[in-house]
Amino acid sequence: MEHTLGPNDPRVRERAYRLWEEEGRPDHRHLDHWAQATREIEEEDRRNAGGPRVNSPDAGLAVPNDAAARNQREAAEHLGQSSVPSDS
Repeated sequence: MEHTLGPNDPRVRERAYRLWEEEGRPDHRHLDHWAQATREIEEEDRRNAGGPRVNSPDAGLAVPNDAAARNQREAAEHLGQSSVPSDS
């Protein structure tokens, strides 16, 4: 199930607040900051969709599921190296 960012998502609220502060706390820009924060977090979530969440029990143990990582594992297996984690 995919998580949809809503108005009460603390990540968006905190990111929008940080953006507002970084811009010098301008008036009447809250919707811009909120939209930017939402876009940034959605992009981060898309990039991280294949791996564990930062606070999950498996964080830092999973191997990225992308073509470059697969190619590296396959090359290492072909060369007989066991230091690269496998998909299993």
